Amino acid sequence: MTGPPGLIQVGTITKPQGIRGEVRIHSLSGQPENFRDYPELVLIAAKDRPRNYKVTSFRSQGNVAVVALAGVADRNDAEALVGCQVWVAEEALAPLAADEFYWHEVMGAEVKDVEGNFLGNLTSLLTAGGTELMVVQQDGEEMLIPSGPEFVVEIGPAGIIVDLPPGFRDINRAQ
Repeated sequence: MTGPPGLIQVGTITKPQGIRGEVRIHSLSGQPENFRDYPELVLIAAKDRPRNYKVTSFRSQGNVAVVALAGVADRNDAEALVGCQVWVAEEALAPLAADEFYWHEVMGAEVKDVEGNFLGNLTSLLTAGGTELMVVQQDGEEMLIPSGPEFVVEIGPAGIIVDLPPGFRDINRAQ
């Protein structure tokens, strides 16, 4: 999830909403209501330069954000934005408590198991089947570890400690 300096990816435009140019955004945080606080979004398509859009309205609909953007007047304009990554300026992110963090702050962190064995470094996150997975790489091998509390014991910029069930590492190697 590396992108332009000072910007953080917060979602992806999945499809248009209605005929007035609104777009549906899948929120990477799983909290579409966060889009209420973003006055401006930066959209990046696969081969295009980043484009800034002012947010003119927002509403949450289920687990997606429905957003109207200045200059996006109709469904055709909205359809042209499908697939764009949605980024915001890092300073637009809500402040966190001392014991909280954003995922971008722990990218590259060492991941160890509860016995202290080094498993690799966190390189990215992905969502599969509604589960957020940490992608951990070591020596060219990749391990996918669910990011839920049943696996993650401690997490922060200094590192991540996970409690893996017996055989978990072997299952990951077999794939």
